[in-house]
Amino acid sequence: MFISLAYAAGDQASSPFGALWSFLPIILIFPIFYFLVIMPQQKARKKHKSMIEDLKKGDKVVSNSGIIGTIVSVDKDTILLQVATDVKLRMLKSAITDLRKEE
Repeated sequence: MFISLAYAAGDQASSPFGALWSFLPIILIFPIFYFLVIMPQQKARKKHKSMIEDLKKGDKVVSNSGIIGTIVSVDKDTILLQVATDVKLRMLKSAITDLRKEE
């Protein structure tokens, strides 16, 4: 009895596009993922890189650890940050997350 059912199931002609239709949702996930995740990350990374390149003496900045200070000097990869009177910290430019507007 089971053998006859197996033969009956095997005789059905499958559509040549059947496999494509089953993979279509997976294929559509990649462009959606690109536009919702990868593009915004690239845009934010480009904006951060531009902000880092434009740092100059006197800018008020926030580091990724939450330290707020004023830039005293800018080197190739580092900055000297004054956080209080007679308190200066040297940190990597990449550690700067935000440029504060003067209030």
